[in-house]
Amino acid sequence: MSENSTPVFVITGAPNKGKSTFVKALTNDPNVVIKSTAGTTTKSKPYHYYKKNSEGDMEKLLTLWDTPGFENQAEVFEILNDWKKEGHERPLELIQKYVNTYKGHPDHKREVEIFKPLVDFACIIYVADCSKSFSKEDYLREIQLLQFTNLPRIAILNPIDGNLHIESWREGLRQYFHTIKVFNPHKTTFEEKLSTLSALSHLHDKWERPINYVIDLIENDRKQILEESARIIRKTVLEIFDNEFEINVDPLQDDDEHKEELLKQARKFVINKMNSSQKKINSLFGIDIEIELTENYEDNDLFSETVRKRNLSPHQRGFIWAVGGGAIGALIDAAAGGLTFGVFTAILSSGGYATGYFSDFKPQDLLNIKKYINSERKEKIKVKSLNPEIGFLVINRLRQVVSNLHNRTAANTEKIVINKDLDKKSLLKISKLINQISKSKKQRYSESNKKELFDFIHQKLIEDQKGHPGQMN
Repeated sequence: MSENSTPVFVITGAPNKGKSTFVKALTNDPNVVIKSTAGTTTKSKPYHYYKKNSEGDMEKLLTLWDTPGFENQAEVFEILNDWKKEGHERPLELIQKYVNTYKGHPDHKREVEIFKPLVDFACIIYVADCSKSFSKEDYLREIQLLQFTNLPRIAILNPIDGNLHIESWREGLRQYFHTIKVFNPHKTTFEEKLSTLSALSHLHDKWERPINYVIDLIENDRKQILEESARIIRKTVLEIFDNEFEINVDPLQDDDEHKEELLKQARKFVINKMNSSQKKINSLFGIDIEIELTENYEDNDLFSETVRKRNLSPHQRGFIWAVGGGAIGALIDAAAGGLTFGVFTAILSSGGYATGYFSDFKPQDLLNIKKYINSERKEKIKVKSLNPEIGFLVINRLRQVVSNLHNRTAANTEKIVINKDLDKKSLLKISKLINQISKSKKQRYSESNKKELFDFIHQKLIEDQKGHPGQMN
């Protein structure tokens, strides 16, 4: 029996312990069926990692076989042991003999399905629910069956309802498995997914290089996605500030009514631009599954007071208003002097626009408007500039989208929370930059401004992904 040149892993274990969920988390394949009832998987099915080669064809790099849960393990173990006593066949030859003998037998359908992908050599991944106590009476025979194959093996402990019994499982499995790893597919992060693939690479020395190649491809692809996401976010910021919002002056309306009309125009443009950007970022990650949106698209209404509170920290609001007011000198001193936020909160309160730290503002307050006479001698009113808060809101809102998608798999749909606060020097730097962009038009801000904005966004996207699983602090 020839050994596969492509790494092959067969996922095994008792029914309803998370085998299919494990496959779905690692491959992001939407075709993996997951249900709460045991026995959903009745046939073995392969799922693959692919790469497009130089000819444009899809090249298979790694295969994961999803298999049914064990059903008749005690009898199968006895059959194999009896055959072993009768002759000197190697374990995989006996496994092949079992598959040939019992194929179609109603009492052996599941074990035949489990063993079929093993006969040409594969590594075994045994998935167990470590939220339940380990019991030799319940699990020993299926574990011994896997040991009988003499194939490389790793145990994945899945804490479905908590990790209370991890140590009992470690102790129970230690003599049967080369590696034991805890992995919760419903809460895994991108980094944990790579760590699990790395653990698989150590099971068989001939497969270490191809699996590491897969890991490198995934990492490089993700780096490119974060870079492109940063470009999308930067472009969104610039296009929102670049856009012209204006209406004809209506003598029957007062300034507040004019402002309300301009707000409707600006709000519609910003929502459409944010929706479009979110869809572009979503497509970069290529998670083709039916899930709830990363966040509700309603959260792309950056003029909403609720959305603004959710996506803007008080310190950001204080800084962005203070940069436009009289507190800028004190802020520079505070940033350079290493003062705490509590100390220069007092400094902020002395600046003209620094009340942004303490006050709530209406959506209309984010518009700086002016009246003018155009070349046709018509009186117009336009948005001279949007408040710099909008820049922070765009960045933080889309950072949140990227962070949720970065750690999302077909099995893990948990949302995370990014840390919107920045260190003082970074906060001052980006506040000044956004303030400058908000008061300029595209022909007046420089390429260095654009690069500075991209570098800031890109660095924050990288930092966001290094937080604690499920909660980015």
